Amino acid sequence: EYDITINERDILGTQLIRRNDELALLYEKIKIQQQTVSAGEIAYREKLEDQRVLRLKLNALRRELHIQKASSSSLEALRTEVYTLQNELLQDRTKVKA
Repeated sequence: EYDITINERDILGTQLIRRNDELALLYEKIKIQQQTVSAGEIAYREKLEDQRVLRLKLNALRRELHIQKASSSSLEALRTEVYTLQNELLQDRTKVKA
């Protein structure tokens, strides 16, 4: 009976060593997964910051576009006025020559 008990103890010791090895592997996998999640969270925050910066740039470009459209419409009015003034000048020069 003593030999049976010793044999069972040895078997249980071997099983315990295997379980400890499995547990160590699981902890290592958990550690790797936590590092992966951490890296993913950092990348996600960076992408959010990139998105925020791009939105700010987009808003600035939209404002610039609005300003340019407004100035181009006033430019068209100025072109019309220049054309009218050139015609008046031409008519006045024609009158002076006559």
